[in-house]
Amino acid sequence: MRLVSLLAVAAVSATAHAGVAGNSQSYNDSVNDLFDNSMSNLDIGLCTVADNGVNITFTVETQSFASWTKYMIFIDTAAGGTTSNAWSRPINLTSDIDYFIGSWVDASSDNSQFVGWDGAGWNWGGVTTFSNSVAGNSVSWTVSLASLGLSGGETIYFDVATSGGGNDPGVDHLSVVGAQSTTGWGSPSTSNGFLAYQVSGVPAPGAVALLGLAGLLGRRRR
Repeated sequence: MRLVSLLAVAAVSATAHAGVAGNSQSYNDSVNDLFDNSMSNLDIGLCTVADNGVNITFTVETQSFASWTKYMIFIDTAAGGTTSNAWSRPINLTSDIDYFIGSWVDASSDNSQFVGWDGAGWNWGGVTTFSNSVAGNSVSWTVSLASLGLSGGETIYFDVATSGGGNDPGVDHLSVVGAQSTTGWGSPSTSNGFLAYQVSGVPAPGAVALLGLAGLLGRRRR
């Protein structure tokens, strides 16, 4: 089963570059709203979420790029969950979340973690490690809708934060527009209301072919 899930993560770039037959929505954040605006690599300007009925991609664009930037995506898919985050960063979330993506860009591959909440804690035993995609000031992450327990027509709620290393807070939150998310490195950050995205209902033809391949490999594996 792990082989199938990793295939879904790795192979999605083929369908993404072929075009998305589904939903795509952009979310703007205000710029120059950090406690230190010289750190423009942490200043989120835009996030685009898109899905092709099989996989979902989050693309975050910052004002500049630096390899020490850390990214966190907080995803709420169902009732319940937790207001904690899998990296235990000092962050106050205004919504329960069910899944967490944490990522860094100072490694060329296997630089992202996908972790789910199991009702009692973060399921690090079931973590999936995969690679992000960097293009200029934009970084993208793709996971399967199935890994989020989602199907067509359902709505997710999410937020994105940038940060540094160690125990740093979210220096910028996509959900916080026109205000600072934190007053400094030593102060917890606080999100605003999460953003909504509705999943499309029809997979792109290329994505369907990839699902068939994943299923075939899964059967051979067993």
